[in-house]
Amino acid sequence: MEKLNKRIAVLTCLEATKVCSGAACFRAFNQRKSAFERYKGEGAELIAFFHCNGCHCDYAHDSEYLEKIQYICSCKPDAVHVGKCTQIKGVECKIITQIIKTIEAEGILVIRGTH
Repeated sequence: MEKLNKRIAVLTCLEATKVCSGAACFRAFNQRKSAFERYKGEGAELIAFFHCNGCHCDYAHDSEYLEKIQYICSCKPDAVHVGKCTQIKGVECKIITQIIKTIEAEGILVIRGTH
């Protein structure tokens, strides 16, 4: 019987994209290191790499962003990993926390951590 692939998405900070290429997240995923070590020895595919809409986004009223989150959820990821870039001095961004709550409400596992 063929092993089923785990479907993984990664959520990152829009502001971090000014200095982050995403390469460390992809490397950790491809090498099954850090938070992605849990997928070692099993099939896993990265189905989405997406960002928040920035620190000043009115997340609850941003219909375009809500549409993006709904689309991610409709892709049925087994897990959404949240990049370490979403923390400011060790504290999770409040917008990211709201996004996580929306994703978890859809029954999707959220794992804080990538590389």
